[in-house]
Amino acid sequence: MADKNQLRTGGVKPLRILFSLLLLAGLLAGLSFVVYRPDRPVATIVPGSSAGPAFVVQVIRPRLGLPLGGILPPQLFGLEAHLGFDPTSAGATIGSVSPGRLELGADDWDLLLVLDSAGQIAPETQVVFELVFEGSLRRVRCRPADPAVGTLSTTALAGSGELSGSFDIELAHCEDAVTGTPLGWPSKPLVLHGSFDRLPSDTGAERR
Repeated sequence: MADKNQLRTGGVKPLRILFSLLLLAGLLAGLSFVVYRPDRPVATIVPGSSAGPAFVVQVIRPRLGLPLGGILPPQLFGLEAHLGFDPTSAGATIGSVSPGRLELGADDWDLLLVLDSAGQIAPETQVVFELVFEGSLRRVRCRPADPAVGTLSTTALAGSGELSGSFDIELAHCEDAVTGTPLGWPSKPLVLHGSFDRLPSDTGAERR
């Protein structure tokens, strides 16, 4: 009888240790989920704060679209949580800029934002970029839903002929930019987030 009691008692401690380890792992995972935010966008550029033309563009994956809900850095899984470009990116260019239209680009990027006559995001709005999808590098084109969810706002800097502004737009549909084939991804919309400052505004025929 003593041997049986000893056996039972000896099995309790490992279970307690295992339970404690699982509890600790759960607490760490919860803390990481709250503190580590791979889906947090960069700060917006303050209008008029830049010495010259400036912009930042990000395409942010939804957290639920990242491995393990983004608890661990997505780089560990060969993914980038933030995709984007700015004036320091190779081939960075500034195209048409007006209160209702914004064109920016870089070597692997093409961004077109358009507002309709009601000031809402128009169907022509799109962003084209390269993305590792299903194990291969693809050039994808993403667009908002119809009707679109998002905003593009601009501010004219007095006496400068320059525009500043920001945008936040949900990208609900993506396709292969080469073939036009829908990717069936993302399951949750990507977020197109960005801001710009002191971009030269179009001046009619001179910019055409």
